[in-house]
Amino acid sequence: MNQNLIHQININGLEWNKFRDPDNYRRAPGEDYRFRIRLRGSGTATARLEIDNQVVCEEKIELDGVFNCTTRFDSPGARVAVLTVESGEQVETRQITIDIWERNRRDHKEEVPPEH
Repeated sequence: MNQNLIHQININGLEWNKFRDPDNYRRAPGEDYRFRIRLRGSGTATARLEIDNQVVCEEKIELDGVFNCTTRFDSPGARVAVLTVESGEQVETRQITIDIWERNRRDHKEEVPPEH
């Protein structure tokens, strides 16, 4: 039985969990969006990250290894990132929805007028 090639996915420094609030991973337009994928197995693998059907990063990696990819987006909105790792006959794919803020993120605390 083959083990999973993808061991852990980190997005913007936080371990990815499909049940976590997506706001935790969001960035504003122009800010770096960082992916760090820990891979396991033996031999070599090719890791590729595609966003909106365009290859953003692709790298051949010695296993156990780490695939890093940094990109940024100029416009807000939701996108589908597809991570594919291939090693020999084994192929593993994950789809991740990523979001870009409409504008720069602000502190969520209410602003209090200076007279208070």
